[in-house]
Amino acid sequence: MSKLHFQPIKGQARQILRAILKSPEVTSCKMSEILALRLACEEIVMNVTSYAYPEGSDGFLDVDIQKTDRITIRFEDGGVPFNPLEQEMPDTSLSWEKRPIGGLGIFLLRHKMDDVRYAYEDQKNILTIEKVI
Repeated sequence: MSKLHFQPIKGQARQILRAILKSPEVTSCKMSEILALRLACEEIVMNVTSYAYPEGSDGFLDVDIQKTDRITIRFEDGGVPFNPLEQEMPDTSLSWEKRPIGGLGIFLLRHKMDDVRYAYEDQKNILTIEKVI
């Protein structure tokens, strides 16, 4: 199991994503699984580093990665409470020109992962994603 801690996180999205993707649990997956995990992790990391904390606050992000018959990645931050699973799903039947900007990342996250769970405990956002491998 890999346990990663990042602080500060402002401006560190690339480095955080790189560290997650270089974990032994992720690098031992098939390329198709790595690509799905990359897409999901990139969406989560970008949202946390961009929106979780008020301007001027550095914040933290803890990431736990575990591999069994599935890969489980748990993201924990102390930012503003935000449950991405409560966000309205975009209308994918609309043409690109008619779609409002935003919301597609969470939509893709939910479709690429086999399980996505959110909890707010001890003043922390906890988002857990799982991909069967």
